[in-house]
Amino acid sequence: MERFLDGELAGDEVRAPILNSWQRCQAAGLTPDTARPRLSNDLDFDCELVRAARPVFERLRTAVADTPAGMFLGDETGVMFLRNVGDKAQSRVLDAVGAAPGFSYAEPDIGTTALGSALVERRTCRVAGNEHFSANLHGLTAVATPIRNPLSGRVAGVISITCPNDRASEEMAVLAHQSATGVEQRLLELSSEHERALMEEFLRAKSFGTGIAIASSAPLALCRRDRLALEDAAVRLVTQGRGAVVEVTLSEGRIATLLAQPMSGSTGIAVEVWFTGG
Repeated sequence: MERFLDGELAGDEVRAPILNSWQRCQAAGLTPDTARPRLSNDLDFDCELVRAARPVFERLRTAVADTPAGMFLGDETGVMFLRNVGDKAQSRVLDAVGAAPGFSYAEPDIGTTALGSALVERRTCRVAGNEHFSANLHGLTAVATPIRNPLSGRVAGVISITCPNDRASEEMAVLAHQSATGVEQRLLELSSEHERALMEEFLRAKSFGTGIAIASSAPLALCRRDRLALEDAAVRLVTQGRGAVVEVTLSEGRIATLLAQPMSGSTGIAVEVWFTGG
């Protein structure tokens, strides 16, 4: 890393994903000695992701028990919400580097980590030893896997497993994948309940004319980010090929509820959008 930061070529000595991450970190003004996790306040520990993950973390607590390993749940922004640690000594190590609930391990905050890279790359990532951008993390190896919302396909969070370099194994990736799959299944179960409630609310609001039903060609006062989010959600609903309801959070406090229904008398899916708030 020192050669790279001094302007020399790292060549084949560094894996491409790690080198790309280092380059982004350097462009953002981070340095290995100053990169630190950011503490976030006012976290919602009752959000859908955490509610889905809690039973999974409890069930897998024995997987890290009496070992120098830690298992973490992060949200889609890289903020940690849940942590399982095998022994007290490792707890102290992780506390010292801010690997604890409330801290952000997103790439713009602490640089190259497995958790942050999994969110950027949208796939399982491994970061070992001095591949970490922060010098404080060089003694650790970590593997992280994204958690995808089964209905929307969007990355809803991330599971990360970490341990000292000399205790790293292939089992870390297996545990990360199993944990992420478990959370995704729980999200699906919670979404089914939520989806039914949304459907009832959508139809009730529509019957009273309290929303705005639109066609895709209708002019909307939406910023580009909101429009892309709606289009992405609509495309995923159509490709599922069934009736469903999802919510999309937009800017300015608005919530868009999308209802997908099979078209009567023809083949296809129609998507209506209902706006509330803002």
